[in-house]
Amino acid sequence: MKFDMVPRLVNLPANRHQFVLADGTPFFLRAAELQNSSFSSAEYMSKIWPILTAQNVNLVFGPAAWEDIEPEEGKFDFEELDKLIAGARKHELKLVILWFGAWKNGMSNYVPSWVKRDPKRFPRSRVQPSPGSTSRMVEVLSPCSKSNVNADSKAFEALMDHLKLVDGEQGTVVIVQVENEVGLLGDSRDRSSTANAIFDSPVPEEVMSKLCQAAAEGSLRDLLKENIPCLGDAMWLSQSKGKSWSETFGVSVYTDELFMAYHYAKYINQVASAGQKKYNLPMFTNGWLRTSNSVPSSTAGGGAYPGEYPSGGPADSVIDIYQLFAPSLQFVSPDIYLVDYVEIFKAYKHNNQPLFVPEHRRDEYGALRIWQAIGDYDALAMGPFGIDTLDPLTSPWTKHYGLLSKVEGFILEAWQKGSLVTGFYFDRFDVGHTDLSTPKEVDMGDWHLKIERAATFGGAHPEPGYGLIIQRSDDSFLLIGEGYMVNFQSLKADAVFTGILEFDEMETVKGQPNELRKIRRLNGDEIKSGQAAVMPTLGGGPSYGDFPIAITIPGETGLALCTVYSLSDSL
Repeated sequence: MKFDMVPRLVNLPANRHQFVLADGTPFFLRAAELQNSSFSSAEYMSKIWPILTAQNVNLVFGPAAWEDIEPEEGKFDFEELDKLIAGARKHELKLVILWFGAWKNGMSNYVPSWVKRDPKRFPRSRVQPSPGSTSRMVEVLSPCSKSNVNADSKAFEALMDHLKLVDGEQGTVVIVQVENEVGLLGDSRDRSSTANAIFDSPVPEEVMSKLCQAAAEGSLRDLLKENIPCLGDAMWLSQSKGKSWSETFGVSVYTDELFMAYHYAKYINQVASAGQKKYNLPMFTNGWLRTSNSVPSSTAGGGAYPGEYPSGGPADSVIDIYQLFAPSLQFVSPDIYLVDYVEIFKAYKHNNQPLFVPEHRRDEYGALRIWQAIGDYDALAMGPFGIDTLDPLTSPWTKHYGLLSKVEGFILEAWQKGSLVTGFYFDRFDVGHTDLSTPKEVDMGDWHLKIERAATFGGAHPEPGYGLIIQRSDDSFLLIGEGYMVNFQSLKADAVFTGILEFDEMETVKGQPNELRKIRRLNGDEIKSGQAAVMPTLGGGPSYGDFPIAITIPGETGLALCTVYSLSDSL
């Protein structure tokens, strides 16, 4: 059996990336992550697969737990996992396997019982609840332990070897996540005797040299340099050697976080590398994000300081450390729930890594934001968490992923060609409340676009809006979505007038993903007498309130082609 090609990431023009399957076919990811327990049972999943396909998902994130595949040391059991892979294959779905090895959400709940019961062989982290207090053991394997990483790596290596054996030719599993939201909760660093000894020892040479080089190149995030100011001084770093972590970087929770991030990154890199030697699928790890306010560590998200959020995990404060010390990973991913999406999109595009979000909100709020992620940040995946417990009839993903399934060929084509794309959304808001969604203004080629929520009439309350605009040629734009309108203005210095030449509602041609067929020509009132290309609400159509004239129409496809033109005084 020969395995020359595997699913992989490829680089595209304009610093974009694309995911391709083993045969080289570009693959647009309509992702979703399951509730933690769903993927533990093939029987249970038999009723879940149709729920996922009904929501137009094509990529499913499901965990493989260390405790399930190695219940006894050295004895591996993949029977249930094989059934789960077969179930996904039957429903024509691809999989991302989430390795719940040593850590899940910072804790070591998914390790086998033979690991849990032997803390002498598999050391735990210890936390100090308050300064000067006695440290206590927690259910968190220490990332500073060689026996922990070796056992974890051995199990992960066996998993990847098995995946290649049972799925290497079929290619159902296309990506693997290594661990899940690692980091230490309850303290800023591990206070075990082993970890303390390492912390008090000289900082490893590779840490100093790589940080020095990154500082000289100016590639470190500003946040990391704000937390640890000396990281902005390459000269100082080059001369500061042979000192402990606190002597080198100062006494602070951020030095503790740096220490933990380095050891978690090294640990994860060893695990990932062991697996890739058997089956070289793309791999990543994901991070629990910090917030600006303090929250209890049991909240499952947020926290302002290391230890409130998992200290040492791939939060935006230490992305650089993972990029430097976990080179086996293709990217590092954020799980977005409690923070501003756009700020996180920007942070996790650091050093031009792909934006890949394995977990975020499953409600309409989350669904609307995928359009900006795709249009402005070239997101490879935006995986809502827990949509297997949503009703497809009311789930926002049925509509949003349904539209994306029709237009994904155009998105992939735009990325491949380096075409301009922009994405946007306008949130739902309650009657009597202020609309916080503002118009978006963007330049695309020779045109300035003002994109705003579609107009309403007679006091009617507006619906949410969202979409993408792809520039297809110098004067032609593909509009995708609903509930918005676009005003075009020429950027040419001599232009005195800009207008809409043609505006046609389109549909995709079945079996030809990059072909369009005209449904109808829109004009007159439907384009505000030539002032704007209007993408009306799909299905039910606009609400007129007490306005008596039906001057617009419901959208049918959420897809239109707009050609614009300009005139100058010289004509």
